[in-house]
Amino acid sequence: MPIFIYRGIPLVFLSIVLLAQAVAAQSPQAQSNPAEELDFKAVLELAFEHNPKVVEARKMIEVSQGDLITARTFKNPEAELEFGDVDSIEIKQPFDPLGTQFLAAKMASNQVKIQQEDFKSVWSAVYVDVRQAYAQIILRNKILELAQDNLNTMRQFFSKVQIRYQSGQALKNDFQRAKIELVKAENDYLLAQKELRIDKARLNLLLGRAMDIDFNIKEDIKEDVLKISFAALKQMALEKRPDIKIAGLELDNAQQHHAKEQLSRMPSYFIGFKRSDEAGKDDYALLVGISVPLWNLNQGEVKKAKAHKEAQMVRTEAVKNEAVFNVYDAYLTVELNQQQLELFKKSLEEANELLGLANLRYGEGKIDFLNYLDQIRTATGAKVNYYKALFDLGFSVTTLEASIYSSLRQEEFLK
Repeated sequence: MPIFIYRGIPLVFLSIVLLAQAVAAQSPQAQSNPAEELDFKAVLELAFEHNPKVVEARKMIEVSQGDLITARTFKNPEAELEFGDVDSIEIKQPFDPLGTQFLAAKMASNQVKIQQEDFKSVWSAVYVDVRQAYAQIILRNKILELAQDNLNTMRQFFSKVQIRYQSGQALKNDFQRAKIELVKAENDYLLAQKELRIDKARLNLLLGRAMDIDFNIKEDIKEDVLKISFAALKQMALEKRPDIKIAGLELDNAQQHHAKEQLSRMPSYFIGFKRSDEAGKDDYALLVGISVPLWNLNQGEVKKAKAHKEAQMVRTEAVKNEAVFNVYDAYLTVELNQQQLELFKKSLEEANELLGLANLRYGEGKIDFLNYLDQIRTATGAKVNYYKALFDLGFSVTTLEASIYSSLRQEEFLK
């Protein structure tokens, strides 16, 4: 059987080598893990389950639930054993003044609700951080694209200047300036890459995972539109904000505590059972005892509880006023960012036209070196400002959502 030779290598052997390389290339070990594709819903789900602050707040709910179990439980019984001439056993069950345990249990139940609302407050803050970090990555991708476009433009520009310089149509200082601008464009591109990696690491930490996990964002930056009145936003905030609900629950607890301290003026008591053995003769007795706050009738604790209740009433109103102010501030910021975005839209259209004309006129020799550089910077800056304005608008809408604890984007991430 003849064996074909290709430049001194047996064809059969060459085929085996190529086949082995192809198999190795398809093996999982030879392929690098592809970057994870994430959208915002997936990012929020990861944050809700794994963000350290959210996990801690979730555990604090369990802590308050444990306190509720304790508050609903009677005090532990007491037992006494006596040995000697008279052997005896005595068991007592102490009780708080009537009604106080019920109020303590109600306060503990409110504390569970407070922790649940605090969890919402923590989640609201994490939602803002995650959404900002997510949008920052989208913005950074855009800036990286612009840096790449600017780098390509500067490379083309440098080539043109180099050709002109070599042909004697440009001065040496123009050639040197073009080289410096090219180096600056390359540096800007490297900085944009580095900032993108930092932003991804920051989002990974917010998601409660290793910061070096690679991923890509599916979505593009988009414009948010706000179509709701301040009056409606104010009402939503008063109904849904966790801090307002927490203040109301703390006021209710202060009222319950005041009532509890007033009831504590009443006697606490115990009931029990006693069995004694004296000279072989058993004796049984039912024990009943009371403890009376005789000297001051608990006046100090009652006064303190009343003052705390009145202070909490003031604080509750202050929380509501502060919440309304936060909504107002966020609402005006959204309005301002919407107006700014409209301005930057117009400058973006002008920038695209400016860049095209600059390339054309410089190529025709109708504008000089410095004028061309200035127009490129102006056009690139206008694009960056436009994308930053989109980011600022999105972040201000997110801040407004957090201020009312409701979604304004037809989403249900805050609930």
